[in-house]
Order: sequence, then C-alpha cells, then structure tokens
Amino acid sequence: MLFAYYYTQGHLPGAKASASATTAGYQNPIIIKKGGTYSGKWESTDSEVAAVEIRTSEPVVIENSSIRGAGYLIKSWGHAANITIRNTEGYGLAPTPWFLYEKPRRFLIVNDFRHVVVENCYLEQTAGIYIGDAYKGNGNPHNTIKIRYNKARNIDGRIYNGWYRSQFVQFNYRGSLPHAEIAWNEVINEPNKSLVEDNINLSNSRGTSASPIRIHNNYIQGAYPYPADSEEYSGGGIIADSWYEDGMGDPKQVATAYVKVYDNQTVNLGNYNYAIAGGNNIEVFNNRAVNAARFETGDKFRMWTQGLYGYDFYKKNATFNNTFHHNVIGIMGRDGRNDNHYFPDGTVQEHSNVFMKGQITKETEQAEYRLWKSKLEKSGIKIGPNPKKTKEAPVLP
Repeated sequence: MLFAYYYTQGHLPGAKASASATTAGYQNPIIIKKGGTYSGKWESTDSEVAAVEIRTSEPVVIENSSIRGAGYLIKSWGHAANITIRNTEGYGLAPTPWFLYEKPRRFLIVNDFRHVVVENCYLEQTAGIYIGDAYKGNGNPHNTIKIRYNKARNIDGRIYNGWYRSQFVQFNYRGSLPHAEIAWNEVINEPNKSLVEDNINLSNSRGTSASPIRIHNNYIQGAYPYPADSEEYSGGGIIADSWYEDGMGDPKQVATAYVKVYDNQTVNLGNYNYAIAGGNNIEVFNNRAVNAARFETGDKFRMWTQGLYGYDFYKKNATFNNTFHHNVIGIMGRDGRNDNHYFPDGTVQEHSNVFMKGQITKETEQAEYRLWKSKLEKSGIKIGPNPKKTKEAPVLP
C-alpha cells in the first residue's frame, strides 16, 4: 500500500535541487549542504541519484516527509553525519541500470557518522538502513545510533538485473559506540514480494562493556529467498557477524562485541532466527522464535529452518564469552519439528532455553502477532509515522 500524506514542501538555504523526472506531487532530488530541519516530498526515479543527499556534518533533521527512490533514498557519505529522520515514509521504486556499482534502494545509507536517529518511520520495498564505515562521535548519548518505533514492509534487495544482500538494519562500522539501540520496530516481509538477507546484522560493530548495543522488543516476521520456494537461503533473523580481512587489525579488537539481544519475537523465518557467527561478549536471551515453516497457502518451506546457532564461523579466535539463555523456541522443519540449536565449538554457551510443545501451526504464528500488539499497547508505544509528533521520542529504559 502507498500512503500519501501531503506536507509543506520547501528547500532551505544550502539545499540544491537536482534535475530528474518526478511523480506529480513530489519534488526533484535534493542535496542538503546546510544543517536544519527539512520537510517535503522528494523522489528519484534514477538508481544513480539519491532522492536526498546530505553533504554536511551540521545536524540535519528530516521529518514529516515522504521519499521515493529507485536507488538510495537518503544518502550521506564522508561528512561525519549527524542525521535525525522521523515521521517519514520511504518507498522503493523500480530499479534502473547503474553505472559504477550496485545501488540497492536503501532507506538510509551512511558512513563516517557521529549521530544517527531513525524513529517513527515507515519503509516499504526498500533495502533498509545501512550504517558503516566509521564512528566519529565522542561517546555521549547524543553521538550514537537509535533506530526505534519504525514499521517496515518487504525489505527488498533486488536491483536492476540482480540482487544485493540487504537488511532492515545493517551495522558495519569501526569503533566502539555506546548507547546504541535497535528497538520496538515491526518488520514484516512477504514471500515473493521481498528479498531480505539478515533482518538485523551487526558486522564487526561494537558497543562498550558499560553500554552494550541493545537490540530489543522488535517483531520480525518473514525471511525468504526469491523465489520463496527455493531450497537455498542464507538469510534469517538477528545475527552478530564478524567477517575478517587481512589488514583490519587485531581480530579481538575488530570483531562484533558487547551486544545484548533480548525480548524480540521472530516468526516464519527461513534458515535461522538468532545467531552468533563470530564476536564476543554477546548475550541473547528472553527472545521468542516461532515458525510453522509453511506459507499462507499451506505449502511447506523447502529451505532449512532452525532456532539458534553460535560458533566461530570465521576461525579467527575472537569468539568468546557468548551466551544464549531463556529463549522460547518452536520451529518446524520440512519433515516435522526442528528445534535444532547448533553450538559446535564451545565458543558460544547455551542454557535454560525452552522448547514449545506440540506442532507449530499458522495459528501459533498468528497468536505471536497478537502478543506483539498487546505488548505495544501495554507499553504505550506507537510505531510508524505520527504526523502530530514534532519532538524526538523519549529514551526508554
């Protein structure tokens, strides 16, 4: 579905519009070179041109807006970005050919950042949020990452004549960042309408011992290959990943570290639900994973399904002090129950995990969504855009 809220349009000083054909009611792509608060409707039908590009380290707020793009919707590269996006909708358009390299339809892509906030937004048919290369903040609560209270539908890594590994959220930065949080987001992917890799992936991204990265109270439904009835699929739910290349430094200082993953719900995911493929000081607890391993048609998945896994996948001896505990797991496979949890090398411990009894059905999955809605109501949390909201949402414990 495509919402059409009409906000006041305009360009502040320092914003330069680029030429591109646009849909009626939308403005051409914009380049922001000066800090300030921006509201509008911007579109790029060219995968080579970002709908909104931010070229300043001054604080930029994008709010009460609608953005459509065939490539990057919002982009900032090389400017130690300080960006807040709230109450904004983002829609992916049909990709066009790209000239130099693949350009998935990222709702937001940022490197060299100081502060990034994405709150109360709606994403549809985008390639999600990518935050990488280097954290350049000073470690205070106003120099961090907050991704909260958002709704996402159909994370889609398809590009022109191919696909790109895409996520709802990808952290891939260097440096230790305190106060980071991914929380209270609802992500629903539909088979054959989406192509998500890991819904949330932390690659060589680190919190601190006093302030770990917190991934909590998210609802994630759906993770499928394309086409959805394929046998091969490497994506899934929430993963701490620690790939390594020569020249990156001491693996123990680079690997994903100081992370807490808790109180999340994952439903109907292919491959895995919660995983550690490298890293240290990671705790995964009090999460739920429910999977009937069937599509809405009743057809069975052809791909692998499992609940939990953890080990030193990359064999860099930087995986230690990791634990899975008190998670609730109910996973079906192609031929019945598959509550497999895989911890082969001792670098990840597990204890006190609970396995649901009986067969997991589509009704079991539907009950999980009702549980999520009840949790939102009891917590007094509204997700998705709220046009009346103009102030940054409060920090929740």
